[in-house]
Amino acid sequence: MEEKNKTGYPHIDKPWMKYYEGKNIDIKQPNTNIMDYIKSYNVNRGNYTAETYYGNKITYNKLFEKSDEASKAFSSLGVKKGNIILNLLPTIPEAGQIWLGASQIGAVADFVDPRPDSMNLLANAQKILELIKYEHADYIVALDKCYTYMLKPIEKQLKDIGMKNVIIVSASDSMNLIGIISYLKDVIMYNKLKNDREINEVVKKLKFYEALLEKIQVMSKDKQDLKDAIKSSPIEVIKYKDLVSQTKNSTFDEIKDSSLVSYVGHTSGTSGARPKPIPLTNKNLINSTEQTFAGGYGVCEKDRVIHELPFFSPLGACNNYLIDLISGANLIDVPEFEINEFGYLIKKYKPNGFMGTPAWLASLPSCKYLDKINLSKVNKVIYGGDSMTTNDEKKLNGWLKEHGCKVVTEKGHGMSEYCGGGTYAIGEWNKYESIGIPFPHTIYGIVDPDVEDKLVPINTPNDDGYLCGELVVSTDALTSGIFNGIEVVKHYEMDGRSYIRTRDMVKMDKNGIFYFESRKDRSFTRYDGYKIKPAEIEKEIEKSNYVKYCRIVNYYDEKQRGFMPIAHIVLNDDAITDANIEYSDIVEDIINNQIISNPIMSSRQIPSKFKFRESLPLTKNSKINYNALIQEELDGTEINVEIQETNMSVNSIKVYRNGEKVLKKL
Repeated sequence: MEEKNKTGYPHIDKPWMKYYEGKNIDIKQPNTNIMDYIKSYNVNRGNYTAETYYGNKITYNKLFEKSDEASKAFSSLGVKKGNIILNLLPTIPEAGQIWLGASQIGAVADFVDPRPDSMNLLANAQKILELIKYEHADYIVALDKCYTYMLKPIEKQLKDIGMKNVIIVSASDSMNLIGIISYLKDVIMYNKLKNDREINEVVKKLKFYEALLEKIQVMSKDKQDLKDAIKSSPIEVIKYKDLVSQTKNSTFDEIKDSSLVSYVGHTSGTSGARPKPIPLTNKNLINSTEQTFAGGYGVCEKDRVIHELPFFSPLGACNNYLIDLISGANLIDVPEFEINEFGYLIKKYKPNGFMGTPAWLASLPSCKYLDKINLSKVNKVIYGGDSMTTNDEKKLNGWLKEHGCKVVTEKGHGMSEYCGGGTYAIGEWNKYESIGIPFPHTIYGIVDPDVEDKLVPINTPNDDGYLCGELVVSTDALTSGIFNGIEVVKHYEMDGRSYIRTRDMVKMDKNGIFYFESRKDRSFTRYDGYKIKPAEIEKEIEKSNYVKYCRIVNYYDEKQRGFMPIAHIVLNDDAITDANIEYSDIVEDIINNQIISNPIMSSRQIPSKFKFRESLPLTKNSKINYNALIQEELDGTEINVEIQETNMSVNSIKVYRNGEKVLKKL
């Protein structure tokens, strides 16, 4: 297009397309299911390793065979086209096999966060029950631990709504003895790394044995609890491996239809009473994978790639699973790890590629056990889910180079609503703090953030030459937004195309490179990738009898190496005048009554610091000055909340002051 014909509107001019000139950006869009699509890319890779799980290697041929077994198993149960199979599974081989197997018979694999997000088991179970009913699940597949502690308490209600059975999978089903030993070694190593940071050498030796013994005891208890739960169950509990074994000689009718929904993921963090479901068709998934590949994201054939992002996140399902399988890579499945020790996975598995949150990657240069690691074979390092500061990114790139790595960190931007990825920063458009350029068949636009009922595009740059506003997105990878007849994602029309609002404030330079600025709703991402939406937490905390005002902002947590929420609390008059009330008691009350026992809240929404104050800072316009709260330094008067957790579970919650012993253990 000639310069004089430019409109100034990004969604029309698409200035980023110049970076794709001379590149093959054609994509395939076959009318088939996601399983058949993956097979088409791996015709000659049957003997390559597709997945490695604690030493157990699964070839592509074996993956396809296992997925066929899943199709047979579900068909034998009566699963039909359009039926929803709700999955409470971590990143284990069976999770992917069940998804691919379900897609072959036209069923929907609905992945839900399998982590108990509260110390209150009954509250967890009630949340799952409401979600099962809301999402109209026809069948349930659950990790055995999830069944025992999240489904067992609601079995009668499940039976009442017509659920005839629950299929359970063990994380050890695909492990051999060596794999189980490897898993226990991880427990020991994570404990050692934690001790290296926190306690002296004398205590370390004791803690080492205590941690191993405690884990073995927990595993033994879980096994006995499972036996007792199955024995007393009012519905049929079927072990997945037994079901597969019994139906190996069965058959199934394959359905190749790209218009069918084959996957439902969920947004990170909560949204109201439950995580928001994101239905995606085979066409959405294939289009996203093709675009991602055309945009330069894919890894190399036979590369070892850490596969730790969960299936319930479209980013994990698409960008950390599908695209790697299309590339012919070897996915190293990691179901559970200490989220502030991501470096241990790199040391243990020596991958060629890995991706994670900014906090995970920014922590690598400070991992002393990685000082002598050789990264010369690493050819892909990616972060996503949030932004990284220039200083952190430069430090990370310097560290990578010092260890022999020949690539720099790459990154992108995306949302669950369009399969997790929409932009990518690579090569000459990989600028610091940028989110890159849109994939070749994805359209990013910038609209007026103050007009809510329609999209009003912006084409006037600011004084620095940047075009600033709210980001909107249109792509064939975009969800329809309709799930079970309910609108879960609102669409808007603009210039003949359908868009969604991202609520992200961005800026674009004259070359079409985008930069993330902020969130309209003040949300931010925790160090582990969990999205915090302050308004939701504030609303619930302000229901406390003690609290007059609550405002949540982020602060950088040195221990977790990333952002965590801090709650600034102004007490009501009665609480202020009550001399018998301690701040720690108020914090305990808020955690127990406003969060843990609240069916619409998650323990991951608990602020890690509480700051009690007489008033909140205001701007000249008498509005809450959030920037002042963010910039305010910690002074040691805060009440701290330490949550011991992995990516799979919340283990304990402690309330304490800096330098003091634990005040409360919840």
